[in-house]
Amino acid sequence: MVIITLITYFMANNYSKNAAQISYDRLLASAALQIFENTHIDYHEIIVDLPSATFETLSMASNDRLVYQITQNQGEHLTGYEGLYQHILKKAAKNWQRVEYDPRDNLLIQFWEGEYKGENYRFILLSDKLYEVGESFDINILIGQTTQARDQLAYEMNLNVIQMVILTFIIAIVLILIGVNQILRPIYSINKKIRKRSPTDLRPIDMSVPKEMADLVSTINHFISQLEVSLNHLKRFTGEVAHQIRTPLAGLKSQAQNAIEENDEKIRTEQLNRVLYSTDLLDSTVTQLLNQATLAHRFHSQPLITLSLPELVKSVCRDVAVSAIQRGVIITYQGDDNLMINGDSFALSQMLRNILENAIKFSPQNKEVNVSTELHSTDSGYIARLCVADQGVGVPDAQKQHVFERFYKSKGDPRAGSGLGLSIAKEVAEHHNAAIKLLDNSPSGLIFEINFPLMLTEDEH
Repeated sequence: MVIITLITYFMANNYSKNAAQISYDRLLASAALQIFENTHIDYHEIIVDLPSATFETLSMASNDRLVYQITQNQGEHLTGYEGLYQHILKKAAKNWQRVEYDPRDNLLIQFWEGEYKGENYRFILLSDKLYEVGESFDINILIGQTTQARDQLAYEMNLNVIQMVILTFIIAIVLILIGVNQILRPIYSINKKIRKRSPTDLRPIDMSVPKEMADLVSTINHFISQLEVSLNHLKRFTGEVAHQIRTPLAGLKSQAQNAIEENDEKIRTEQLNRVLYSTDLLDSTVTQLLNQATLAHRFHSQPLITLSLPELVKSVCRDVAVSAIQRGVIITYQGDDNLMINGDSFALSQMLRNILENAIKFSPQNKEVNVSTELHSTDSGYIARLCVADQGVGVPDAQKQHVFERFYKSKGDPRAGSGLGLSIAKEVAEHHNAAIKLLDNSPSGLIFEINFPLMLTEDEH
């Protein structure tokens, strides 16, 4: 508003000066034209009949003074202030700033500002020719008027404009402050309401706000609901983790104490083997928990990139091949080499590794775990399908819905692990908008089928 006011002031000041200048210049031009019209030649002599109305009009500005001179040819004095023409033109020639226009044919009127006897004047010079039979005369009409009246008019015009601008400025500032206060008041109320809450109070904000604030309140409530879900999930997960870790630790302590007190070498060996089993189980659980924490962080911090699903699958297959061979299981792979998806390579590698390790663990010796990727057509378009098929005992239909639950273990199965691997696989699949499901293999075993949204390459397009 200050900048706009300053710009308006300079524009108004310039406009008022120009308007006053034009108004008084027209009076000077009118006076010069009236004098010219009353100038004629009589018997080879120029006769000037000064009209009284001309000077009466100019004398309406009572504080201004007038000077004039009428000359012929090269400045020969006819009437008025003798020597004015030569004096003014001599000074004007040094800094000749004037406005020129031609109100009628062959008539030149020139304006400029100059100093005469210590005062500023606005001068007009009208130049033309008077004709007589066989003879012509140059006629120059020079009139000067002090600038007090035009300066006063410009000042008054400028003052009126500035007063209006200042009034508008004050009204605008008041309205802006009132408007800003009205806009910010609901935000202050929301801030005050949230500040008074305890850290555990995650109820939605329930207050009446203007429609412009409704989206903000809705966003805050959505964030609060997400925070509540995250905190409840963390609380539940922490309790489950504490229970899952405490159980193998208690077993380790019990078996170690029994081994210390046991005298029978055979029984002590069995107890130490159970200690090793509990240690492996605890190590697997802690590793999976760390992986899950790492993945949860990546889900919120790492963007998905375009990657080749077959290349990632082959890389993970090579990584687990040694452990598969040690268990007497063969891993095979077949599929398309040109399937591109959006994903996090680390998260997808962890998902596939968990599925493969689960398949290897439950596969009989000398059996195969078949891994495949293919382009598959559906009613809604194309998908990239990843399948991992083993030839183990499979999972009963009643237990399939529980396989992906955290810490779920098959009852009575000594090979059950931490119960986190497949739950992590499901979380990774959901993060990639992929559908994961269990199918029965023939004649026995399980098939893990994961369908990814496909990123088509230029060739596929």
